[in-house]
Amino acid sequence: MTGVHASGPEASKSADGNSPFRVAYILKMFPRLSETFILNELLEMERQGAEVSVFSLMHPADGRFHGRLAELNLTAEYLTKGSPETMWSTLRSLPREFRPTMTQMDECADFCDRHTIAKPFDLMLRAAVIATQAKMRGIQHFHAHFATIATHVAAMASHMSGIPFSFTAHAKDIFRETVRRDLFKEVVDRSAFSITVSDFNRNYILEQTPGVDADKVIRLYNGIDLSFFDCADNPEQAAPTKPHIISVGRLVPKKGFDHLLHALAICKERGLDFRTTIIGDGDVEDELHALCTELGLDNEVEFTGALPQEEVRRRMAESTMMALACVPDTDGNMDALPTVLLEALALDLPIACTTLTGQPEIVGDEAGVMAEPADQLGMADAITQVWDQIRAGEISPGVARARAERLFSLNKNAGTLKTYMERNAQGLPVR
Repeated sequence: MTGVHASGPEASKSADGNSPFRVAYILKMFPRLSETFILNELLEMERQGAEVSVFSLMHPADGRFHGRLAELNLTAEYLTKGSPETMWSTLRSLPREFRPTMTQMDECADFCDRHTIAKPFDLMLRAAVIATQAKMRGIQHFHAHFATIATHVAAMASHMSGIPFSFTAHAKDIFRETVRRDLFKEVVDRSAFSITVSDFNRNYILEQTPGVDADKVIRLYNGIDLSFFDCADNPEQAAPTKPHIISVGRLVPKKGFDHLLHALAICKERGLDFRTTIIGDGDVEDELHALCTELGLDNEVEFTGALPQEEVRRRMAESTMMALACVPDTDGNMDALPTVLLEALALDLPIACTTLTGQPEIVGDEAGVMAEPADQLGMADAITQVWDQIRAGEISPGVARARAERLFSLNKNAGTLKTYMERNAQGLPVR
């Protein structure tokens, strides 16, 4: 097991002077450039006095990191896949009194067998090491993101240690046709509580998961750091001469960038003079570049590739509007609550997006215009309507920002999650 330290201010003590609440996050891979919501949550947990540990099941893959990673005080530890003998040796090197019993290991083996979880012995050993380390450190709660491998390991580590766990379900772990509803139900049953990030998600989970305990499935929006996304006055936003449209996301089918390009081509045919910045990289990058050329948009559209959060913020602040054309993927996967739309709200940027999943919960009636998914003409209309409203002065300054402050404050929402964990540790009802 290896570790990497992210230096930053020490976690503060609790208000009553007691030791800080100790929570361990179990993640498939940390850090990930595309998962800013996890980094934001960890930062806020530390700001609010928690002592946070991270157990990552994989090393980061691309070597690019957000600058704010350096603000973390925690040490991320990596339990990457190795030989069973090596992991068994690691477990046996830890004090016996903290290690799980063979009965607990056997019960976790039954859990894996019942749901045909891949590589069960590997995951069980990693869960056993995490459970042992957590007991040695006095960890009071486990939390995982995505109801997949990280949550399965968290459920086993919880069983082996007696430390309660929770998890946040997002999108692919809810919507894909391959999601095993019986396994999803069991991890909810085993959890202290489970979080999902929109009302749409929660309703979908309850409808698609027979017998799931509705009281344990809680909607809690992802939050964003409103101080980091500060909507200071921007001359281009105040009096733009032509729209600068920005779109941010992984270049994968469900983000709908192909539909966005077609919508932009329609806008150009209508005579709209604009420029567009698309930030991100991904599997369909080459196809999108080719489509951009085919549609005659090379002079209007710039692809920047993936950028750190700090540079994304700068470019968003210099833009006129945010556009995102998300669609369902062929396997049922959908974007649940796109972080970039929350960031757009915080920067007081008007939004043109689709009505998919939780996006109406972001935009509401006042922060933008929506089109149906895959409706290229409708998306072109939404972009045009937002620009017309900007030119006519019909968008009141501060409205989008106020919505972000009301619903998507990281301080409030991560604080709520921390309160749920603390109440559960005290044997109190979560809500």
